[in-house]
Amino acid sequence: MVIQPGWGAPVFRDEFDGNQIDYSKWELGNFSNQANNEQQHYHPDQVLVYDGGLHLWAERDDNWTYGRNYNSGHVRTWQEWSYGRFEVRAKLPYGQGFWPAIWLLPRTATWPQGGEIDIMEARGDRPYGVSSALHWGWDSNSRQYRSQWYESGANFQEGYHDYAVEWEVGVVRFYVDGVNFYTLYEPDVGIPGTPKSLIMNLAVGGDYSGPPDGSTPFPSAFDIDYVRVWQRPDWVAPPTSDIADGGFENDQGALSAWTTFGNDNDNVLSEWGTPQDGERSLKLFGQFTGEENSSGVAQSVAVTPGDLVQVSSQALTRSEDAITGTGNEVFMKIEFYSQFGAANDSEFLLGESLALIGDAFMAQDQWALHDLAAVAPAGAVEARLAFVFNQPGSNDNGSIFIDSATLAVTLGRLDGDINDDGFVDLLDFDLLAQNYGSSTSAGAAAGDFNNDGVVNLLDFNIFATNFGSSLPASVPEPATAALLGLAPATLGRRRRH
Repeated sequence: MVIQPGWGAPVFRDEFDGNQIDYSKWELGNFSNQANNEQQHYHPDQVLVYDGGLHLWAERDDNWTYGRNYNSGHVRTWQEWSYGRFEVRAKLPYGQGFWPAIWLLPRTATWPQGGEIDIMEARGDRPYGVSSALHWGWDSNSRQYRSQWYESGANFQEGYHDYAVEWEVGVVRFYVDGVNFYTLYEPDVGIPGTPKSLIMNLAVGGDYSGPPDGSTPFPSAFDIDYVRVWQRPDWVAPPTSDIADGGFENDQGALSAWTTFGNDNDNVLSEWGTPQDGERSLKLFGQFTGEENSSGVAQSVAVTPGDLVQVSSQALTRSEDAITGTGNEVFMKIEFYSQFGAANDSEFLLGESLALIGDAFMAQDQWALHDLAAVAPAGAVEARLAFVFNQPGSNDNGSIFIDSATLAVTLGRLDGDINDDGFVDLLDFDLLAQNYGSSTSAGAAAGDFNNDGVVNLLDFNIFATNFGSSLPASVPEPATAALLGLAPATLGRRRRH
């Protein structure tokens, strides 16, 4: 079983063991391509399976048996997929005029409306490079997005190498030997979700590679070791959450469930095309005012003292607009207020916990999970989850994407924690001693932990049992821990929201 992190087990695979093509998986080409000035006829006889691999052979045919001077191999999966990871391990042929390709194409949609994804194209006269591309449009004049000629230092004709694409909603990532060398995003380009089959072929001649010449070795083969296709596991809803629209999807991304702040430059938005789940994510960047500024979103829930509030989110910065190397910082925060809906940083703010989820050192082009927890202090009626993008006065560029935000409130009070500070300690013992012998309807809030109407020795026994225990407190991430000493300066940068 071949497990790909984040993708699970393949939904399709062919290791080409044995000595015959699996006709239930593959359609073998038998046609002469009229496009691109190619010079070959594709014929099933040119497709062979042996020595644990698939081999597409190109041969000269001086008799023009099928109307062309060259015959070659072409295979295509019967199955089609919308989105997935497609990976092929292959060895490329040497020789002027050879054009090996691995690509995705719809069977029924009119080209280019359904889109074409070229996982790998290469020229036989250039052994050290390959390229990738996306073609898409509404008519015959397609949009074309082609990568730069990619060279890793390897000779792709001397051994086997891995060629892959990850095609997801709004993004296409191209890989060679595990290196993501080219990425395309929606809405910068069109990336249709039309189901596509996988094609592998060895063209001879054509506009891409030029015609063969006297130096071109015939016969030659495009050798394929395996083909594997993954699709994301069925999306699983995030943990139970007490906030709305944690995926920033609702109302076509209107962010109606959230309060936005610092959105003076359309810099707080739900963007289609860079999701961790669903189709949208929250995109934040600075206001570029020339001065230090903060922007973001917030959402509140009701709490009572002693409640455990746990939040989480996923964060990503894209390499072409990264905050890596900048002065920008992004925080996920839990704020507690004694008045619901109070202004940010007002006198009703009782305390906060924060986690740094983006800064100059964050990795690029990969989602990272962040968690934070805090206990509602005495007097708290509101917990507020906020995502805050801080841009320094230097006008640093870069943006961050946030998705899969959750907030869960666990109702609770520790028996023995009379003052609701999250700890059962001597401060609670003093309060318990003061109330000893009194009859009360306040229950645990006054020390009557067993709710029998009186504070007595039974309650002292409960206190003694829990003495020294505490509710889970905020657990800063490593980067956040170093910031806590700077909290006053950091918090001073926040704008009201």
